[in-house]
Amino acid sequence: MGKKVAKSKPAAPRQQRRLLTDGDEGVSRLIEQVSRLAGKLEPAESWNDVRHQAPHIIRHHVAEMERLFQGQDVFDIIELTRQHEVPFTLEGYRESQSEGLAAVVDIVALVAVGMGARVVEALPQTDVPYANTVIEELCTHARTLVDLAGVLSFTIEGSPADTALTPLAAQLRLAEIMIRNKHYLSVGRGLNEGVLGPPGNDKLLAAKLGFTYEDVLRVSEAITLGYQQAKIVDLDALGRTAKRTSEGFEPHAGQLEAAQESFDRLFVHPGPASAFTAAEIAASSGLEPATVSAVLDTFSISMPLANPIALVESFCNGKNPLAGKDLVHDGRGNYLLLQSGIPDDQIRRVIDLRVKSLGDSKAWDRYSKQRDSFAEKKAAELMAKALGVPSPQHTGLKYLAPPKDDPGYDLSRNASNPKQLARVVEGDSLFIVDDVAICMEVKAGSITDKARSGNVQRVAQDLRKTIGEATTQAQRLEQLILTHGGLWQESGKWLDLAGVREVRTVVACLDDFGPLAIAADTLVRANMIGGTTLPWIISLHDLEIATKLLETPESFLLYLRRRTEPQAARMFEAVDELDVLMWFVQGGLYFDPDPDELYRRYPTGAKPTGASRARFKRESFTTIGTLTDTLDAWMYHEDGITQTPASKPQRREHPLLQSIVDKLRTENASGWLRVGADLFNLSEAGQVELANKITRIIELTRLDKSFHSLAEALVTPWGYSAFFVGTQPFGNLGARGRLEIYAAAKKHQLRADRALAVLLNEDGDIAWSGYNNDPWEPNEELDQLGLEMGLVPVQEMDRNPPPSARRPTRRLNPGKKRRRRR
Repeated sequence: MGKKVAKSKPAAPRQQRRLLTDGDEGVSRLIEQVSRLAGKLEPAESWNDVRHQAPHIIRHHVAEMERLFQGQDVFDIIELTRQHEVPFTLEGYRESQSEGLAAVVDIVALVAVGMGARVVEALPQTDVPYANTVIEELCTHARTLVDLAGVLSFTIEGSPADTALTPLAAQLRLAEIMIRNKHYLSVGRGLNEGVLGPPGNDKLLAAKLGFTYEDVLRVSEAITLGYQQAKIVDLDALGRTAKRTSEGFEPHAGQLEAAQESFDRLFVHPGPASAFTAAEIAASSGLEPATVSAVLDTFSISMPLANPIALVESFCNGKNPLAGKDLVHDGRGNYLLLQSGIPDDQIRRVIDLRVKSLGDSKAWDRYSKQRDSFAEKKAAELMAKALGVPSPQHTGLKYLAPPKDDPGYDLSRNASNPKQLARVVEGDSLFIVDDVAICMEVKAGSITDKARSGNVQRVAQDLRKTIGEATTQAQRLEQLILTHGGLWQESGKWLDLAGVREVRTVVACLDDFGPLAIAADTLVRANMIGGTTLPWIISLHDLEIATKLLETPESFLLYLRRRTEPQAARMFEAVDELDVLMWFVQGGLYFDPDPDELYRRYPTGAKPTGASRARFKRESFTTIGTLTDTLDAWMYHEDGITQTPASKPQRREHPLLQSIVDKLRTENASGWLRVGADLFNLSEAGQVELANKITRIIELTRLDKSFHSLAEALVTPWGYSAFFVGTQPFGNLGARGRLEIYAAAKKHQLRADRALAVLLNEDGDIAWSGYNNDPWEPNEELDQLGLEMGLVPVQEMDRNPPPSARRPTRRLNPGKKRRRRR
């Protein structure tokens, strides 16, 4: 008798994945990158085998690079590498399409400083080639080492307790390796000024470090201006000679010699012409030489540093010796910039470390107190701007919270003795806008260098201390508001917040947490953040950009909703918040919700269908690549870096719906914020359909001078919203009453948690609006009213498709991530 063969279960379908980026050339570039990377390593059985191969690969490529350095001025090599990888101008620059890698410049510079001399001794009887002829091969070796560093980022391991954080630590390390210039110039400098510029810290830096923030800016600008002017002079000389030649004029010997000298200074031996001394910067900036030297020493590395292999191994293991430093000193008074000279996004980070390393606890306390105070104030200002209010209703709010060992402790309005065991805690900012509350906590602390290098345990510690603590604080306030409808203040007074129906939590950070801030679902699984809701974790830099792009509070609230929706958090990954923001601006960041879950929560909503379930199951996991090309172009022009005008990226809503929402906001009509966000959540087609319905009933009223109405039911993960529109013929004062009665009966029938009724006159202007966000309760009178009015039973209502907000989005590759925001 033969053996029975067990029937195998069909394999579960693999979740589809999609890649988003700007630029049509992305896919081919991704294939090239993957192919190149795949060829760097021998087949390996484990990540341990990869780590074992790495030292051999590093030694081989560093040896080849050292060979190419023979007989060369290392400043020539570094500057030519910079020209090879970094654009001279940002006019027309598109990050998604750029093939340059700033990290390649770092690798070449590390090998250079490890050579030990400005001019490397040539081997006997060896012809020394021109420096520009070795750059292509040199960059190929350097690029291989950058690729290796990227692969090694994913070989890191942590303790079993921190397993969920290991991929995040790898992404953080990779981001630190690859990304440069994370801040736009005006925004980054504004943040630096707020921390480093006030008189208290200004004097402290001058006394302890020998320079102020203003000194750093003057040195930085002098370096950049001197470099650019020298290049422009030689480029102009070459241009004039080329022009005369093209016009048929033969340049004389002197002109040809001058052109040849300019060409040599630009493309053959550019090192000496690109270098500068502290004395030269002092003369051009007007600062004292000692002050300039103090600045240059802080933001540079000096030759010789260590042997090249050790330096490159450190880079590949996530510990870049050039982190925060973009200048190389030859040990003889000459400096050379690698990319931007003094990166604006690194200034505060470097100064933080310098002040902390002094060992002067009083100085650090004074410095950090000013830093923390600025961060809280700036975050409140930005959030107020986003919400369209002058300031938060409460800052530094001290209130009572349950004891740590008794989370169910009674802190309701009717509590007999709330102060007996409760703790006094503080919330940074609380905003109340319409029936929405925003609880915001601010953290000024930075991620440690050890965490940035991929140390999983340190990543966990830093996250608990910053994002974890802030999230706990914000969610504590959120839960008290939702549970009790208010708070007991330290003074013993009850803060009544019974009108609040929606609460959002925001954790604003002075520092940039990169992929750590985006992967909220991973943070939940790693027990970094708890609660039933997710916070929006955002840097102050990115929050300020969000306030520029999201021009209305309704759009901002919609972004908050989508960005912190738990289902969405499991469906995408990114390393930069601004790429996520731009996806939303372009019409994305929407995932079809689970129709069965929505129906369970809102049984009077649309019943799940085969089509809705299929849409939900077809959702693809999305990797968000570079989507900021248009944002970059606009910000570069706004900051005066480029001359080419660029349009501001904008999210487009239907003009009719936009005008209704704007009018409701202007009149501060109840419900304007939440229902406005609900309407903006409609897809482009959905908005057109609703606008056409509104236009139709207005036209009918003009024709027959009668009342007409419509209802739109919007079931979303953020609640059940009903939107009613009625028309008022001129002179008909009974239209309002009819709409009020209809809206009340229909909201009750739908069991919607909020409903906004808008009455429009024959010109389409708002004559009246009414909002009802009362929780549903049984009401026989309203039941009877619905029957008498002949309301269509819920089960027979014609349902519109889910309010998908998908708009056309390119699905290409994520490209290389190199932020060049200045």
